[in-house]
Amino acid sequence: MLINSVLLQVFLVSLGVAACLGILAGILMLFRHEQLLRLNQYFSRWMSTDKFGEQFDRPRSTERFFYRHHRLVGAALLFGAMVVLYTFLFSYNLRKISIVITRDNWWWLDAVVGMLLIGSVPAAIVGLIMFSRPSLLRDIENSANRWISTDRLLQWFNGMRYSAEQSILQHRRLAGVTLLFGGLYIMTALGFYFIHW
Repeated sequence: MLINSVLLQVFLVSLGVAACLGILAGILMLFRHEQLLRLNQYFSRWMSTDKFGEQFDRPRSTERFFYRHHRLVGAALLFGAMVVLYTFLFSYNLRKISIVITRDNWWWLDAVVGMLLIGSVPAAIVGLIMFSRPSLLRDIENSANRWISTDRLLQWFNGMRYSAEQSILQHRRLAGVTLLFGGLYIMTALGFYFIHW
């Protein structure tokens, strides 16, 4: 109940701020489009993702660490899986959770608990194998170790796109009227909501 209330308030405040910005942008588009163009040129800055992408687009080998400390990693994985299994099989207190989450939202809680239970069984098996004989996991590791490059994905992001901006500026009166009336409609709807709340 408390979480839903906080999320609702954050959504309403965000909607109100977006409506105010829409009204302001609409007025600028209709009456002061030169200032809006200057503001747009100031904020339209090219930021290349090449340096950012280089950090992600290089292989990092962690096998040596896991094989060197296989007993510690295996014990931690096994312990974590056992804690999850014990918690949700034996000491799962529905009364404490029902205070925080409403009945209508129990379905996603059941889904999360189910995923944790299903995931902790293979995690416990992998932890046990890692602790005792990590070499049994090498075949799985070799088949799973594949390098996936992010070059193509980042090239798509790393390009200038002016089509939406130019289209809006070419039809600035229509865009201004749409933003202005859309913002006013949202502000009116929010006003009625807060009056009757």
